[in-house]
Parts: sequence; structure tokens; C-alpha cells
Amino acid sequence: MARTGVGSLTLIDPEDFAEENVGRHVLTSESVGKPKVEELARHVTRINSDCRVTTFKEKFDVSLLAGRPDLIVSTADSFQAASLVNSYALHEKIPAVFGGVWGEASVAEIIYVIPGKTPCYECYGAFRRNVEIPHDTRRYTDPNYDETRIPGQAGLWANILMVAGLQFQVILGLVGLRDTLKYPGTVWLMNISDPRCPFQPLALTVAEVIKGCAVCNPDCLKELLQENLVENQGPDVSNFDPRESTFETYEKGEKISYGPCRQ
Repeated sequence: MARTGVGSLTLIDPEDFAEENVGRHVLTSESVGKPKVEELARHVTRINSDCRVTTFKEKFDVSLLAGRPDLIVSTADSFQAASLVNSYALHEKIPAVFGGVWGEASVAEIIYVIPGKTPCYECYGAFRRNVEIPHDTRRYTDPNYDETRIPGQAGLWANILMVAGLQFQVILGLVGLRDTLKYPGTVWLMNISDPRCPFQPLALTVAEVIKGCAVCNPDCLKELLQENLVENQGPDVSNFDPRESTFETYEKGEKISYGPCRQ
């Protein structure tokens, strides 16, 4: 993105660059032990000195943002973080792109969201609330440990570059620079190096997502209210709007489940 001449970037990540990151990252061993956001900011500046880069070594929180961004790119390895980004994007009607990998960067997974037009990240990824996460010893030492985060795994930088390139094509489509979003689906998948994956190797597989959360699908709203808001003589919810309430709930530090409704 820096090479395309983007005017400003805001980078948010709470972690330092670790040795385990070197094999799959644009940063090198010289950055080990230093904040990822600051090291990436320096890297961006070397490429495009006119790009204004703001950094926050924090977990994602909307209070960090000075203004409304034009686009959100999430590459978090935590479902909790991605879900919060999704909620903010829906609330502010900001396009968002979620990029990730399966296993050791062997399969690329890119999801894009256009609020009001496409299904959101929760419609696709809510099943990850119940997925068993590989064991991570940090759960015993980190008081802020995220139970939905995938622990670091091996992965080659060459594979990550392919994932990033695929995600970048989606970004170009969202900002109107390329006609890359002509496919009917909003999930882009690519089998990079997994011989067991059913997808054709090194080819784009596009999947459609069904609107399955209470924000995108009003049919799910009744179930959401029954499970989360109405207990016996609960409040009057006749005018409840999940697009307003979901994000406000997250801002207050509460958790509300609005995954796919059961049919």
C-alpha cells in the first residue's frame, strides 16, 4: 500500500516483533524485541516518505482513531479482535478487509465487507467462537491472554507474500482502482501449498456467504433478543436496532453473541 502512494496509514498492534515472526514477515531480525508498529512505520517511510504513519502499540480500540478511516484492513490472528473490527466497520459503514491463513500459511483466506451490501465477518466467521484453539502456554502467564487467538505457527514469507498480494487485489477493488470484485462471492481462498486441501492449487476459489447474523439478517433478530435481551419481563425491544446496539455494547466492554441464527 505504501508503494501505491497512499497518503496516510494508522497501524495498531500491541506486540513486539518476536523471533518467531522473522520467517514470515517483511521485517528482519534487526527488529526483534521492538514494537511491530514502530518498525513497520519506519519501513513504510523508507518506501514512501510522503505517507503519514500513525502508530499505536495497543489492542484495537476505536478511541485511538482521530477520525473516520476510509478503509480498514485487519490481519489479526484473534477472532475477538476481528469481531470488534467488524462491529466498528458496520457501525461506521466503513469497508473492511480481513486477511488470514490456514495452518502454516498454506491456504489464504480473504474476506471483504461492504456494510449494507454484503454479509459481514460475523456471518462468515462466527463458527470460530467454538473452534478448538491449539495449545498456547501463554494462557498461564499472560493475564490479558486472548482465548480466541491462534498461537504463532511456522510459515514461509513467500507464502505470506501471496496472501498479501491477494488481499491487495481486494483492496484495489474496494477503493475503485481495479475491477477485481466482479465475482459474486466475498470470500477469496487460495490453496498455496496444502496437498490435502480440496481447492485447486494456486488458483482463486471464490465463495459466497449467507447473511447469518442479526445485523445483516433481520430474521435472526428475534433469536438474538430471546437469548441476550429478553428474560421473563425484559425491557421493551420493539424498536431495537442491532446496528446501533452491537457496537455500543462492545464499547462498554460487554460481550454479545450475534453469530448465525439456527434454522
